[in-house]
Amino acid sequence: MDNNPDQSMVPSTTSAPLIPDRIIPGLYLSDIQTACAVLSPYYPAPHRPEIKYVLSIIDRPDRTPKVHPEDEWKFVLKFLKLRDVGSDDLLEILGEACEFIRSSMKNNDGGILVHCAKGISRSASVVLAFIMEDMCLDYDTALRYVRQSRSKVKPNPGFEAQLQLWERMEYSIFEADGTTHKEEYNVWKANNEHATKTLAFRILEKGAGGPNKKDGTT
Repeated sequence: MDNNPDQSMVPSTTSAPLIPDRIIPGLYLSDIQTACAVLSPYYPAPHRPEIKYVLSIIDRPDRTPKVHPEDEWKFVLKFLKLRDVGSDDLLEILGEACEFIRSSMKNNDGGILVHCAKGISRSASVVLAFIMEDMCLDYDTALRYVRQSRSKVKPNPGFEAQLQLWERMEYSIFEADGTTHKEEYNVWKANNEHATKTLAFRILEKGAGGPNKKDGTT
């Protein structure tokens, strides 16, 4: 009989405790292994930050870190779907993500940890968006600020472009009524969808050997 604890709740063995990076007081950023460690009752680090909220920015809900059943009352978990693909709509989730971070910090009952797989692109982009809005910073300044705490932060080029648009739209994809999308977002979304479809068509065409493969022409 295997008496070992659920491995999804046990942090990997490392030479040092898995500690998330503090970006500002109450807001932390990490990879998924560190998030699992923070939620694990077997976490050995005596000086881990007091974290109550965990925001997972990953592609599948089944990949979110697990909480031991006896500890579920200690944490508030939220999942937002996003792949680390530059054409994925980061802007669409930023409002909800930033509001969750903001409300969690206002509760003042524990910090919030934002993570993705590696804590480099997806979750970093969300944290950058929040810092930009909270401190009224442009993208480049926010990036330098966040890298002071986590030097490996590097949004993929598509997310970087979206964060620059986030800045130009003054940190919201909606007009003042809260329901109508801003024209800048509509234009970006239409162009993004067109580019994605064009790329998919070219990939399919290449896989088929080109449009004239059947008749032997080139």
